[in-house]
Amino acid sequence: MTLPAVNLRSLLFFVAAALLTSCAASKKGTSHAYMTKQYKELKKVLNEADVSILNDSLKVIFPNNVMFATNSDQLKDEIKPTFGRFAEVLNKFDKTKILVTGYTDNTGTDQINNELSEKRAVSGKNQLTSSGVAGDRLFTWGLGSRHPIATNDSEDGRSKNRRIEFVILYDVKPESK
Repeated sequence: MTLPAVNLRSLLFFVAAALLTSCAASKKGTSHAYMTKQYKELKKVLNEADVSILNDSLKVIFPNNVMFATNSDQLKDEIKPTFGRFAEVLNKFDKTKILVTGYTDNTGTDQINNELSEKRAVSGKNQLTSSGVAGDRLFTWGLGSRHPIATNDSEDGRSKNRRIEFVILYDVKPESK
């Protein structure tokens, strides 16, 4: 499922619903233990990535300067083996949904950056699906040049802002009656 890059209300709804679902599951205690176990596995397997845990969600950010060239939505070849290891862990912990969020630096217009960031998110999703992660677990969102993690005043900073991030959420299934 691809979300339109300009519909902030939809993103907020998705994040709120995911967090509420995650919180509801944490009352049962199962999601916290599950996500903690997945966090430890990701930290072990993806030592080059920044993996963090917040409540019952995980965030994965890869080294930003190796992901995309300027104006490109194609993942660089050197990051693809890392995606393979990432996919192995995602497949092992299949009770999760993954939001793939794309970003750009601030060069170019907002329209171009929004489109490019969405294409980057889709590129990340496609790389994971080619490694066996079920496509119905993956959602994409392009945020353009919003939310930079480094300055856009230097090439090094801009390269860090050309990235995709992954938020992994526990998928609570409705209880059968």
